Amino acid sequence: MIGSIRSTRDLTTREPIMDSADSLPDAKRNHLWRGTVWQTDPELHPLGPRHSAEVYCCEESNGYAVWYVRKLPHADQRAAAGIDNGDYLLEYFGRHQRDDAITSAVLAANGAASPELQIAALDALAKGSSARKV
Repeated sequence: MIGSIRSTRDLTTREPIMDSADSLPDAKRNHLWRGTVWQTDPELHPLGPRHSAEVYCCEESNGYAVWYVRKLPHADQRAAAGIDNGDYLLEYFGRHQRDDAITSAVLAANGAASPELQIAALDALAKGSSARKV
């Protein structure tokens, strides 16, 4: 395992870098399931910009939430009218509905045959009366 220099006093001391649970943000630590519908190819755009469409299910303080995270280019042809980039709360489930929340996220992320159709379906869900942009 490759280590890094940790000590400022003794520059020859090497310790392995371990990602602890404390170094992760709370939002990432609470993910139960996450699916990427589409993202820019890092091989074609190694320096960015980073664009994506994702669906994830996470544990909240009193239940489970299904989110649609939309980060598409502004001139993207897949963009539905009236839907901006952002985080959309698609559904919220009670404390004892963990499996239902995960199932809902999986179905929302994997319903269509192509990413373009899936993004259109997610945009329609986000435009619906029950979804909220946060």
